[in-house]
Amino acid sequence: MEEYLKVIEQINEKFDLFKLLVSHEIKEADQLESFGLTPQQEMMMLYIIRNAPVTSNDIASYLNISKSAVSQVIPKLEEKKMIERQVNPSNRREIYIYIGSRGRDYLELLNKIDELLVKKYYSKVTIEELRLVLSILSRIVERE
Repeated sequence: MEEYLKVIEQINEKFDLFKLLVSHEIKEADQLESFGLTPQQEMMMLYIIRNAPVTSNDIASYLNISKSAVSQVIPKLEEKKMIERQVNPSNRREIYIYIGSRGRDYLELLNKIDELLVKKYYSKVTIEELRLVLSILSRIVERE
């Protein structure tokens, strides 16, 4: 257990250092703040971007929060034009959530940031090494 804790501490330090490097590199990070999203709204947006169309139940299940918590955030995201809601034509009681016009701007900025990170940092390692990191992280976060 002690050995795990030491390695985890080192991993956390490297993650912190990486976040610090990235925050200094990315001018676009200031632009991210212009969207005015809370951390919870950011997590929801990332899920919606990767999985749209989704339902409130999908979001609640993925983030492991109540549907009520999702229902409080969704109108705020819609007001900011980050998302759009549409009734499911085959089940009128179900609402699908899609990326809105401002959400597409947000996605475009995230893609620019990813490209910068690839050029500046991720390209320092091979694609095989990145796949190994992905595999390891996937095993760590795997839900039982």
